[in-house]
Amino acid sequence: MIQINEQKAAAIAREHAKESRSAAVDAIVVTTAAGNAFDGDEVSQGRMARAIIALQATGTPSVTWVLHDNTVIQATAAELTEALALAGAAQAAIWVID
Repeated sequence: MIQINEQKAAAIAREHAKESRSAAVDAIVVTTAAGNAFDGDEVSQGRMARAIIALQATGTPSVTWVLHDNTVIQATAAELTEALALAGAAQAAIWVID
């Protein structure tokens, strides 16, 4: 019985750790060299990746982007790539649960 309780406690602790990790990823905000703060959660990372691909594919110089503080800028592929790399690194630092 003790082993089952320990396994159950370990499983509950793991679920709590995963919930905390998810909240931390959802809260990622990164600041580029230009001083712009971008949301870095997984949804935002996907949006950045798609925008980068579209800008590069069409040769468009920039896209209208809403920053973390709701400021609207014209973001270039280079700045979006920087923000995406920073967000990915932040997520990687959070991701592994000990």
